[in-house]
Amino acid sequence: MFTEEQVAAILVGIVKLNTLMGPLAVIIPVAFVIVVIGLLIYCYKVPGRKSSSALMASLAVVYVYSGGTIYSGSADMGATALSGAVALWIVALLLALDAIFHWTEVRWPEQLDLKVLSISFMVAGIFLYPLLEMALGFTWPRMVLFGAECPTTIFLIGLFIGSIPRVNKLLFVFVSLNAIATGLSVALNGAPFDFLYAAAGITGIIMITRYFKDIFKKGDVQVQGA
Repeated sequence: MFTEEQVAAILVGIVKLNTLMGPLAVIIPVAFVIVVIGLLIYCYKVPGRKSSSALMASLAVVYVYSGGTIYSGSADMGATALSGAVALWIVALLLALDAIFHWTEVRWPEQLDLKVLSISFMVAGIFLYPLLEMALGFTWPRMVLFGAECPTTIFLIGLFIGSIPRVNKLLFVFVSLNAIATGLSVALNGAPFDFLYAAAGITGIIMITRYFKDIFKKGDVQVQGA
């Protein structure tokens, strides 16, 4: 999907955007993290339509922002930026529809494998991803935080894994496949930290396959609670 030149252009665009935004490049992601973690805890304590919809709506806002940051790099990335932005805005739309139609029910996973994988990838998306970037030599401003496509989608895949079987099927499949394709392509062409993105996508597909019957047969059960 991406060449070395395109990945290099993406990294240049990241530096330019972070420099242009100044402190907001950190403040906005931190604000997103606080809101999302707060709503996630709310979902775990009071599972139901209201709490799940609130979290889905907040993530829709994050993806609108994420698409905007990619679109801002059009000067460096050209059509790649536009297509990437549109893809993220589609994710935002599906999350907004999820908030309305209650396709996903976020609650504390009961099964050990779902619990471990869900928490691991959500933590990875917020905290491990930037640490991995720095460990591999991609330091500020040549790095991204939660709110950018890759770390946010790692978190989202973790969230969906924990929500099995009541999960947004179309979006779960879409973001997992995209994470594999984009993550591997970017990682192999100059940004190795995105192997974590690919790993999240691979795990997502494995869990969809493993729990296929539960997701596609039991996933339409009505959510209980207000």
